[in-house]
Amino acid sequence: MMRTVRCTFLLLASVSSAWAGIPIDRTMTCPVGGEEFTTTGTASCTTMGRTMSFRPLTSCDFITRLPVCPSNGLPVFDEFTEDQVAELATFLKTTEYEKIKMLPPWQRAYALAVHLGQSGTETAFWLMQNSMWYETESFFESQEALDQLLHEAEFELKRAPEEARPFMNSVFAYALAYAGRLEESNERLKLAEQAADAPEHLQKYISAVRACQADMTAQECQPDTRFNR
Repeated sequence: MMRTVRCTFLLLASVSSAWAGIPIDRTMTCPVGGEEFTTTGTASCTTMGRTMSFRPLTSCDFITRLPVCPSNGLPVFDEFTEDQVAELATFLKTTEYEKIKMLPPWQRAYALAVHLGQSGTETAFWLMQNSMWYETESFFESQEALDQLLHEAEFELKRAPEEARPFMNSVFAYALAYAGRLEESNERLKLAEQAADAPEHLQKYISAVRACQADMTAQECQPDTRFNR
């Protein structure tokens, strides 16, 4: 399964010519239970900008980003090993999983990744990043979800190339501001502003986040609002 994590933060200025995505139905088999179900992919996709939460605006927003087995609710977020499949087959029968199953799919996937010992990995960060982007309302309603993203972010910042870190910190600053955690937001912005020779698009994003801190209810500050770079 393809994942885009660190490079995401280097692509703010990268906007390609728009090519409309073409939906392609694909059959998947659930790793636990063997149930077959249909997902939607695409033969082409173009990123045409970013929102204030840094979510990509694409020509293929219809794709199935996280396949979920219909019957048992298992999010297929990775190519599980045989040992992981065996562990999941047992865990999905527990009362603990019944509680996890109530979470939105990306957050559910993160809880399962943690259960499989994957906290601190790129996979864990990717899952919570996508929760912020694609389950925005439930993500920001949960302080725990934001804290989980920030926890995984500390590992990802250590892995990331130096030029990506200011972008990452500015996006985390936006998320913290939207959650009303302004002091922490300012700390992240200060880190982002320390970047030497910061590109213009980064400076504009930081300025946009600072302006939004004064009134996060403004339409131009909403997570799904297009960032005008």
